[in-house]
Amino acid sequence: MQRTMAAASSSRTLLNLSLSSSTKLYHTFLKLPKKPTRVLLGFNFRPLCTLSSTTAATEPDEIKHSILLERLRLRHLKDSKKPQLTDTQTQTALKPVVLIEGEEEEEEDGFKKSKKGKKIAGSFEELGLSEEVMGAVKEMGIEVPTEIQCIGIPAILDSRTVVLGSHTGSGKTLAYMLPLVQLLRGDEALLGRLMKPRRPRAVVLCPTRELSEQVFRVAKSIGHHARFRSTMVSGGGRMRPQEDSLNNPIDMVVGTPGRVLQHIQDGNMVYGDIKYLVLDEADTMFDRGFGPDIHKFLGPLKNRTSKSDGQGFQTILVTATMTKAVQKLIDEEFQGIEHLRTSTLHKKIASARHDFIKLSGSENKLEALLQVLEPSLAKGNRVMVFCNTLNSSRAADHFLAENQISTVNYHGEVPAEQRVENLNKFKSDDGDCPTLVCTDLAARGLDLDVDHVIMFDFPLNSVSNFFFSVSC
Repeated sequence: MQRTMAAASSSRTLLNLSLSSSTKLYHTFLKLPKKPTRVLLGFNFRPLCTLSSTTAATEPDEIKHSILLERLRLRHLKDSKKPQLTDTQTQTALKPVVLIEGEEEEEEDGFKKSKKGKKIAGSFEELGLSEEVMGAVKEMGIEVPTEIQCIGIPAILDSRTVVLGSHTGSGKTLAYMLPLVQLLRGDEALLGRLMKPRRPRAVVLCPTRELSEQVFRVAKSIGHHARFRSTMVSGGGRMRPQEDSLNNPIDMVVGTPGRVLQHIQDGNMVYGDIKYLVLDEADTMFDRGFGPDIHKFLGPLKNRTSKSDGQGFQTILVTATMTKAVQKLIDEEFQGIEHLRTSTLHKKIASARHDFIKLSGSENKLEALLQVLEPSLAKGNRVMVFCNTLNSSRAADHFLAENQISTVNYHGEVPAEQRVENLNKFKSDDGDCPTLVCTDLAARGLDLDVDHVIMFDFPLNSVSNFFFSVSC
């Protein structure tokens, strides 16, 4: 499984990436020249941009690149013939070795990292989870906790305010959701706190509706066993059904910052009982303008805490990347917060293969995309094509449609309901639309099984976006 991220343009290079596990991931990286380019859009559109260079490519260079593309196609076909591991074999091969309790600690980029520690927790029970919560874990069919779960669950159960840092797809949602549910149930037993209408005791804020939906699904699955009720309020949905759900007794609210604040302003939700706050994809929220909304939401909670008889609150931040600038903002906003990370944060995936193909000035970038994409689709792969702008995404989609490649779109100008429908088509086992052409909106919070990722453009925002794109 893998989740992916967007890209932008510079230079002219193509990168192929694949996994050594049963699911192969090919990552194609195409860069444009530094010279300004001209985007041509329209019904008769063929190329994405004019591809010019100050020096013409020599004939040997053209032959060399053609041979390289042909080798890629042959290698894809060869890989498709290799015996595939079963799910059980894959899980065994990728079984993690986790350090959960260290004797010595060192600081690296603001994160605490264990130098020496005990080997892994063989089960979730060893992490201190109750039988009630374990019932939900067993129903999910999960037996061995991941590294971030081994690190995060005990810390959250210990009521520590933490940042959990780990690569995409490493199980961060369960790393905070399982202990949160246990803490909420414990508060009910010890303090007699019960569900009340409009008064959640836990709030999970997410930057996108798609991530909110994913987190909400996890919360609901746990709630079947732990007698735990959650609801989702996010932008793009109608207000009235959300108001009705908030008027029922609830334990947790999952939603986007703007919509949660709107419900608070309208009196549909109150701060009074909030004891646990989660900021999922915290780096995205602080890096993309959600800072003021987060600060506004935190204000009343901090004011309540400052009173002599006020109730405190526990904060959990979750991230797959962490720039120094964002880390500084977090440290200023949450004094004394503890940074916990796994060994995979900001690291290239060990099981991934990267192939770079440099295109000469005379070669068409879209034609190169088609040459790499077609053999992958012939193998029955699901492919994501990332573009760094809306125009680039439209151009790539139009070109592929002209060449009889069935695609679905995922970008900011596609209505939320249509995005959900497009994702369902892409995930469908029917294979009618195995290619998703998208912008960085699809970079985080989407739970997808993808075989091949093509970075049509280079990431615009930061190199950390590249790590998101190839995480699994």
